[in-house]
Amino acid sequence: MKIPVILNSEKRILDAKPTEPLLDVLRKNGLLSVKEGCTKGLCGSCTVLLDEKPVSSCIIPVGIVRNATIETLEFFLMTKEGEDIISGFKQAGVNMCGYCNSARVFSTYALLKKVYRPTSEELEQLADCIKCNCTDRKTFINGVIYATANRHEREGRKNGI
Repeated sequence: MKIPVILNSEKRILDAKPTEPLLDVLRKNGLLSVKEGCTKGLCGSCTVLLDEKPVSSCIIPVGIVRNATIETLEFFLMTKEGEDIISGFKQAGVNMCGYCNSARVFSTYALLKKVYRPTSEELEQLADCIKCNCTDRKTFINGVIYATANRHEREGRKNGI
């Protein structure tokens, strides 16, 4: 089946069986930041942005993404939002083990897109969603705080503030 999508800002036609997991199709197309973990949508290693929302690509049949916009981590990290997050993570000393990278980055992006300045409770809830022990909670939360500051600084410069 031919499935038109916008993949990492390019119009593409994915050729796959409609029931094939999006994860498998993306990996066949050389997008290796999308990792296979639990295959149940729980671990976050296969997270992508689907129409700007983080989803577990291992449980998404590719047939339902027709005309959707999909972003993978390798593309997202080249955006200003991705740079803000990665820079914040580095400032705080967040370990990027490779397994949880997309879950950490995309969940942070979703939170910062929703709220201007996350509360302590929102940061704790975000940390609860990450199922990897490569970085302790406090360091991860500090990384999100730095990422928030980076975004505010960049947006302030953009707006002449």
